[in-house]
Amino acid sequence: MTNPDPFSTAKIASVDALFGLAGQAFEGVEKLSALNLQAIKTSLAESAEATQSVFAAKTPQDLLTLQSTLAQSGPEKVIAYGRQVKEILTDVTAKHRAQVEGQFADVQAKFLEAVNGALKDAPGAENALSLMKSAVAAATNAYEGVNKASQQVTDAVDANITKFTETAKTSRRAKSDA
Repeated sequence: MTNPDPFSTAKIASVDALFGLAGQAFEGVEKLSALNLQAIKTSLAESAEATQSVFAAKTPQDLLTLQSTLAQSGPEKVIAYGRQVKEILTDVTAKHRAQVEGQFADVQAKFLEAVNGALKDAPGAENALSLMKSAVAAATNAYEGVNKASQQVTDAVDANITKFTETAKTSRRAKSDA
C-alpha cells in the first residue's frame, strides 16, 4: 500500500509556494502603487509651483527661462521614474523565479522519491519507474522552456525600459543643446 504522506506534503508545499508567490506579487503591486502615488503627488505639487511661477513672471524673458528650466527637468524625472519601475519589476521577477525554481526542484525530488518507494517491491517496477522518470524529464524540459520564455519577457521589458530611458536622455541633451 502506498503511503500518501509524500504526496500530501508536496501538495501542502505547493499551496504554500502559491501563497508565497501571490504575496510577492502583491508586494510588487504595492511598491508600484506607492511609486505612482508619489509621482502623482510630486507632479501636482510641481504643477502648482510652476503655475505660481508663471503668474509671478514679470517679463517674457522670465517666462522663457522658466519654460526652459521646466523642459529640462521633465526628462530627468521620467528617467528616474523608469529606473524605479525597473528596479521593482526586476526584484519581484527575481524573487518569483528563485522561489519557483526551488519549489519545482523540491516537488520533483519528492515525487521521484515517492514513486521509488511505491514501486520498490512491485513486479515490473523497473519499467514503470523508467516511464515515471521519462515523464519527470519531459516536465523538466517543459518547465525549462517556460522559464526561458519568462526570462525572455523579462529581458524584453528591461530592454524597453532601458531604451525609453536612453531616448529620454537623448531628448534632454538635444533640448539643452538647442
